[in-house]
Amino acid sequence: MSSILFLGDSVTDCSRKRAARYQGLPESLGDGWVSKVGSVLQARPQEYQLFNRGYAGCQTHELMSQLDWWPEQLETADIVSVMIGVNDVWMPFWRGLSHNIDRSLQSFDELVRRLSERAKQVVICEPVALPCGEVTQQWWSYMDELAKGQRALAAQHGASFLPLQDALMSTARGKLFDYMSDGVHPTYLGHHWISKQWLSFVSAQDLIES
Repeated sequence: MSSILFLGDSVTDCSRKRAARYQGLPESLGDGWVSKVGSVLQARPQEYQLFNRGYAGCQTHELMSQLDWWPEQLETADIVSVMIGVNDVWMPFWRGLSHNIDRSLQSFDELVRRLSERAKQVVICEPVALPCGEVTQQWWSYMDELAKGQRALAAQHGASFLPLQDALMSTARGKLFDYMSDGVHPTYLGHHWISKQWLSFVSAQDLIES
């Protein structure tokens, strides 16, 4: 049985059930893209054990301080997938604070280093947004800096990097709100799109069976 741990913020969380009695059940995966990945993998011959550790509102430097961020029953994982960072851009705008992408990347460096010690493969998913709702033109320099830094750190630590932003912008052109309800949170269609990108990527990397 292969184990896959998904880490992130609200884009990963998606109202997942946290109580122990739900672990191993679909409810523990939430109702977003991780759940859709789970549904696809469940239909395949190989057995997979999936864990969702998304935390709504979480910034990069907060992730490893979250309760049960690494499942206690999981000594090591075959794959750890991480998508985090959009709140590092959003929260300072929302709170009227200065951005500190350097701190975000320092925290991300430590996170990926720790994960690399406990996972056979780490998959870094580029954080995404669309220019609608909460997202203004001011966001993009920070989003670009964050993504470039995450990509570099993925290479440094031997992790896989899944680029998403450019592909999403192209796919959602002219129908932004069909994919993101506020520029940050995916709709049903947005979650479906992310799940397809993730499954295609890890299959191409031979991390899971096609």
